[in-house]
Amino acid sequence: MSPIGPESPGVYWVRRAVALLVILALLVLLWWLFFGRGGEAAVPDAAPEPTQTAAPTPTQVPTSAAPTPEPTSTKITDCIDEDVLVEAFAEEAIYPVGSTPTLTLTVTNIGTRPCDRDVGPGANELKITRGEVTIWSSDDCNPNTDKDVITLDRGDAFETQLVWDGYLSQAGCPPDQPMADAGEYTVVGRNSDVLSAPTALRLE
Repeated sequence: MSPIGPESPGVYWVRRAVALLVILALLVLLWWLFFGRGGEAAVPDAAPEPTQTAAPTPTQVPTSAAPTPEPTSTKITDCIDEDVLVEAFAEEAIYPVGSTPTLTLTVTNIGTRPCDRDVGPGANELKITRGEVTIWSSDDCNPNTDKDVITLDRGDAFETQLVWDGYLSQAGCPPDQPMADAGEYTVVGRNSDVLSAPTALRLE
């Protein structure tokens, strides 16, 4: 503890104090490096390896093939009776006895599509009736089996007219038939098997 040397003891004590301070400073620095900053330098945690999630396999949704539209047939077929409206009427509701009323027959397509219909003389008939009795028919004196097939669009109508001479008739058209008397009559039309509703006709 007693310094030995050529210098005075105070010099040696100063040197020892400086050395001691240096050592203390080094110790403090080391302590701060290891403990003051949290001890051993923290090793950063290794970043977790990303978990590879298998991509979901896309579900194959079966798609039904769109049905191929069937080609629309352009062939026009015959009109059925339910697609046909027949109407018959006299041009005037009242005629004098002995006159010649004009009668009209119409055939209308009331179906949903165009169709063919025979509207020839062989398919059509106009009649004058009184009660249940037919007193005149267009087929009695002018029998005709000719056909006339036409295409009727939806809503289209075929129209034909003829004149009743005012006389009664019978099949075969025998001569000297009497003239129709005054009274109430009806006009009835026919196209093939389709009949019209009766309409009124009066002779006076």
